[in-house]
Amino acid sequence: MKKSIASILSMTLALASLAACGAQGTAPAASSGASSEAQTTASEPEVVTYWYFHTGDEAKVEEEAIAAYNASQSKYKVEGLSVSDQQKLIVALASNEAPDAIFSSNSNLTTYYSNGLLQKLDDYISADSFDMGAFSAQAVESATFDGGVYGLPTSAVTIQMFYNKDLLAAAGYTDPPQTMEELYEMAEKITTLDANGDIDVLGYPLFPFASARQELIYAFGGRWWAEDGVTLTPDSQGVLDSLKMNVAFRQKYGTEKVQAFIGTANTNRYTEQDMFFTGKQLFRFDGPWLATMIAANNPDLNYGITLVPGTKADPTLRGVSRYETSAAAIPVSASNKEGAWDFIKWLSGPVGAKIIDCGVGHPPARTDLYEDAEVLSMPAFAEFIESLKLEQGVQYPKIKDYAKYISLIDEHLDYVYNGTMSPEDAMAALAEQANGLS
Repeated sequence: MKKSIASILSMTLALASLAACGAQGTAPAASSGASSEAQTTASEPEVVTYWYFHTGDEAKVEEEAIAAYNASQSKYKVEGLSVSDQQKLIVALASNEAPDAIFSSNSNLTTYYSNGLLQKLDDYISADSFDMGAFSAQAVESATFDGGVYGLPTSAVTIQMFYNKDLLAAAGYTDPPQTMEELYEMAEKITTLDANGDIDVLGYPLFPFASARQELIYAFGGRWWAEDGVTLTPDSQGVLDSLKMNVAFRQKYGTEKVQAFIGTANTNRYTEQDMFFTGKQLFRFDGPWLATMIAANNPDLNYGITLVPGTKADPTLRGVSRYETSAAAIPVSASNKEGAWDFIKWLSGPVGAKIIDCGVGHPPARTDLYEDAEVLSMPAFAEFIESLKLEQGVQYPKIKDYAKYISLIDEHLDYVYNGTMSPEDAMAALAEQANGLS
């Protein structure tokens, strides 16, 4: 991974060096110290301030990308800063202290747009004949609000199904399930209890919580919101079908015992004791980063990656999952918008996006990188790019009250999971409480 980033940076620096040599060869000699000083002053690059949400090692990737951009041209100098505190960023965006460019998730862009904090990019795109067709259609949609483009995507993420090959083989299965009905059959057969009657191996993909709330619902055709991204549909039939199967599994093995296993699983998530890493979880709905974590914690784990199943009634649902992007944008109050535009064009271009994608371990939003050899060599990228090609991602709703709605969903799912309310009653109550959110 580091070799890939370093090679890109080295190439960029080399090209910049050649360009600088050429410029020196054609520039007239300075006639005096005063004119030399004037030339130096005139050549000072304009500063572009850039805030990104990455931290730790991922922040280092951002800085590598910034260094590559600065070396590629001399008009602008980007100065980066890691700002993960979204409240701090919102306050800055609403004041005269906003950075010139930002990098964030598409869900955060929705919040910024809803509060009038983002610069519309359509005029810049038109003036430069910038090719938005280089991105997948769903990537463009993720940064489009009310018909206008407000961000340039770099990375795209879906969630797909990891499965333990050894557990399947021991139960007599050679292939992973294609439908949720097949998945449930396998889950029942492979879920095992220990000597105390507690769950030792979990077959049904009830965690991580976010995947149970999203992919496990989407697999049945359920949607928390309609395709318009505004109409809320918590009582849709697919949601109810998913919850009924979920509840049936919990009741079979005991609600308290299932909850106890899931609680421990979430405590150990992404650690060396992660239930999937230790062979205690049959199916796992997760992102491409899981493959890197498996390699670090249990490289001998015999696992596969495939599309999230559909249903017998609708097999076309196979591969449907949430769709998230990371994108660069310009605050409406930015002081150097021209410089910011030049930088985010580069950052979302084939060189900049490749540095970010390979560095942070997220597949590309650009379709021309789908076949790139270095991109495809990243762990799990080939499988996840195949899912991206399906263009079956479920976008987040573009509503201001998104966080409040998710909180209400989680609350009512808890009522279902602990047996306080039936799926029908809980979702009807949720629909009533969600009425009026926008």
